[in-house]
Order: sequence, then C-alpha cells, then structure tokens
Amino acid sequence: MSKNRKIEKIVNFLFEIAVLKRTPRTGVRNIGIENPDSVAEHVFLTSQIAYILGKMEKVNAERSAIIALFHDNGETRVGDANLISKFYLETDKAELKAFFDQIKNLPWEKEIGKIYDEWQKQKTPESIVARDADWVEMALQLKQYFDLGNEKAKLWIEWYKTCVKTKSAKKLIEIIEKTNIDDWWKEIPEIKEKIKKLKKK
Repeated sequence: MSKNRKIEKIVNFLFEIAVLKRTPRTGVRNIGIENPDSVAEHVFLTSQIAYILGKMEKVNAERSAIIALFHDNGETRVGDANLISKFYLETDKAELKAFFDQIKNLPWEKEIGKIYDEWQKQKTPESIVARDADWVEMALQLKQYFDLGNEKAKLWIEWYKTCVKTKSAKKLIEIIEKTNIDDWWKEIPEIKEKIKKLKKK
C-alpha cells in the first residue's frame, strides 16, 4: 500500500469515527429523553472516568482509558443498540464485525484490534475498569436527568449499580446518587462566598 493510500485510509477512518458526534444514545429515549447525548460525548467522559477508576483501583489507568476510548467505534456502522434491542438482536456480534471491518488496513490494525479484543473478553483488570467506567458514565448521565426532573431515571441508576464489578465504581455510583448536579460549582470559593451572603439577606 502506498504512503498516500495509507494516509487516505487514516483520514477515512477519522471521518467515520466523527460520525459518533452525530450518533445519539438510544436507551434514554425509553424514559422520555428527547435529545440524548451523542455516543462521542459518552465515550469522551467514559474515557476520563476509566482513567480515574484505573487510578483508584491501582491498575494501568492509561490502558483503561485507551480501551474505553475505542469501545463504541463500531456504532458508526450499527448504531447505538439499547438494552431492550440487545435482547432481540445480535448487536454485540454486529458491532464486533463492524469494528474490525473499519480498522482493516490501518497501519495500526493489529494494535487497535488487541485493544478492542481486550474490551470484549473482559479478562484484564484494565478492561474491567473500562467496562465499569462505561456503567458509571451512564449512571452519571442519568443522575443529571433525574435532578432535572425525570424521576424514571432513578430505576436505571439502580440497574447500573448492579452492573459494576470494582469497589471504586460501586462507591462512585453511591456518591453520584447522593450528589446534586449543581454541587460542583457551588463549591467554587468565590461563588460559595456569594451564596453565603445571599442567604444572609
């Protein structure tokens, strides 16, 4: 393969992965969310959570983040299958085929393939952390929907709590449930001080 052809393959791969920015998550539509986040938004946060969880669990955090970063690439071709549709369709097989078809002839095909294979097999601590990060991200997103008024989201947070395997992920979801989505900015010292003054009035 010529150098230009290799670069064209890389560029086409990047254009394909960019489709994830326009691919909506589907599961939350079942609880009435009309404008869900995109798969790319989900992957972005999942990868950062995987790094943090990796540090908490004392495993290779960088590896966990990389596994999470690639885990939903196949959805450019098969879409985001929700929990219900997975009962009826062989979505895991379809996504697996899509992933390996899309990386075919990339210069790093074998290396990227190993990353996805590790995600699929769930035999390393890093892949388990990456999978837990996937669940934690969804719990985090659902808590935002819950705090914004969608009470149906609570059941799904409970569901994801049963899915995670690591102690750190269980603890994160436990604290996510108790934390209001606005707490983070209310703790910024300057804002905290102004809120105190407002309450005194």
